Amino acid sequence: MIPNNADDKSEDKSMTQPLGTIRQLAYVVKDMNTALDYWINTLGARPFFTMEHAALENQKYYGEPTNADISVALGNSGDLQIELIVQHNEAKSVYKDFLEAGRQGVHHIALMPEDYAATHAQYLSSGHKPAFELSLGGAPVVYFDTLDKVGHYIELWDNSSVFKDMFLLVEDAAKNWDGSNPVRPMPLG
Repeated sequence: MIPNNADDKSEDKSMTQPLGTIRQLAYVVKDMNTALDYWINTLGARPFFTMEHAALENQKYYGEPTNADISVALGNSGDLQIELIVQHNEAKSVYKDFLEAGRQGVHHIALMPEDYAATHAQYLSSGHKPAFELSLGGAPVVYFDTLDKVGHYIELWDNSSVFKDMFLLVEDAAKNWDGSNPVRPMPLG
């Protein structure tokens, strides 16, 4: 269950990946079912938790309001979380830009810094622009435009229970997976 408590940073939850390290590798896909089949049956990442039409709040695309309608699937390959994303509408977004540019492969990597605000400020002072901003369950997320530096975006998640709980749910399911239900809905609270 994902809480709506973006301010809870006090509880230290044990995750495999330390804060500030790359926790996620993400792909924008054209067809979620085809992508899931490949990641599960060819690459062995599983189980995947899906969020259909994810409730992304306060979306901004390069500072302008937008309303991208996306679905995501989160699963693990070892200790690394894999995110698959499909956009359902034509709203401006980093996902739509990626596909329209004819790109495929890694869309972004994601990190959860110890201090989100300080790390956000560091990226800004390094000249990186926020390409896409949103919140989920009240917790902020930003994708920085680092295409010219690393060839993809870098996503920062707030160091909050919203994302820690989601990360642990997916990670624990992968560690204890019994072979059943390789694709399942994300339990949202």
